[in-house]
Amino acid sequence: MSVESLLITYGYPLLFVGVLLEGETFLILAAYLAHRGYLNQTGIIAIGALATFLMVQALFHAGHRYGPRVLARRPKWEPRINRVQQLLHRYGAGLVVGFRFLFGLRTIIPLTVGMVHYPVLRFTVLNAVGALLWTAIIVVAGNSIAQLIETLVEDLRQHEWLIVVLLAVAGAIYGIFHLYKQPKLTSEPLPTRE
Repeated sequence: MSVESLLITYGYPLLFVGVLLEGETFLILAAYLAHRGYLNQTGIIAIGALATFLMVQALFHAGHRYGPRVLARRPKWEPRINRVQQLLHRYGAGLVVGFRFLFGLRTIIPLTVGMVHYPVLRFTVLNAVGALLWTAIIVVAGNSIAQLIETLVEDLRQHEWLIVVLLAVAGAIYGIFHLYKQPKLTSEPLPTRE
């Protein structure tokens, strides 16, 4: 079986699992592979949006159902939860649509939004919009990176697996860095506009 047929056969299922685990890395890598003709950009956006939508929806429902019990067992989380509640009160739908762009808050925000019993249908619609928007932006950025790489390297086919590995390693380092450098949430009130 050739490398191309492996990518065509298993590329989308791997993308789905990869987006569940570490979104941007796999989306950028998939965009590069689409640029090279192995995957379809529309398929990448569809699979990526579906994966992130389902993950966030599961977190929302977990917060909705189990949040108060978890918070009762982990009172140290209360300042973070309060901070997210303040952000939700201040930004509302904008936070639900755009939180995927906030590193370190992608798990806590949908959990918290579920805990405060945000309307399920409203969250679902905003989650779908946010998933499509976030996925499309990341894939377009990945495609731009692929085009930049192609202009820098004369014969990309000789080096494409090295580039795939380097992008995967860079993405993993980036993800690990942001995992350990998450912003610290405080329970201090947000500054008000005057």
